[in-house]
Amino acid sequence: MSVWRTLLPAGLALAFTLGGLATPARAHHILGIPHYAYLEEYPQAPVLTYLVEAGAYELRMTGYPGILEPGDRCSLHVYLQHIESGAPFAGGLTLTVTEDRLIGTDPVIYGPMHADLQEAVYKFYPRFGHEANYLARLEFEVEGVPWIIDVPMLVGAPGSPWAVLGGVAGATVLFLIVVRALRIKMRRRARETAGQHATSTHKNSGAGRKALTT
Repeated sequence: MSVWRTLLPAGLALAFTLGGLATPARAHHILGIPHYAYLEEYPQAPVLTYLVEAGAYELRMTGYPGILEPGDRCSLHVYLQHIESGAPFAGGLTLTVTEDRLIGTDPVIYGPMHADLQEAVYKFYPRFGHEANYLARLEFEVEGVPWIIDVPMLVGAPGSPWAVLGGVAGATVLFLIVVRALRIKMRRRARETAGQHATSTHKNSGAGRKALTT
């Protein structure tokens, strides 16, 4: 059995099932966040790992190298076995890798690639051409029910597209606050100027009447 030594905090499992009590025609969709760990098979470098339950099956994915750089070819191994019996899944598995862009369409950089079980493992070898956020989508069908599992992958250090969006939104809010503050200040100055002008006019008018009386 592999010895897991966690490099980063365990990944969050953001899993959700579409449609609640779904009919067999609806797909179960899971969004997973992987983490990094050292395995006995690869003690020299961290491996990208992801583990999730998909109905009666447990899916485990490993990616090596775990920390990817532009131009790297990644070995993605997927293990899918029955939770109770431990028997490997006998059906096929499909992988599609897309570049996860914030704006516009997400181009496919690998697949859809179908793989059959080989020595209890499904093997894929996508190559990542440049620094970006990517999404690896695994698809399979169990007893007539489709499953879709999306796993984010990072190549280089492009930063999260959602962090960029959050930064833009924050800057926009700050800009609007500054504009509103300037408008309030300008209105206040306009009122003060109008008040001073009215006071000056009143004084001049009073002085004129007094001179006429004299």
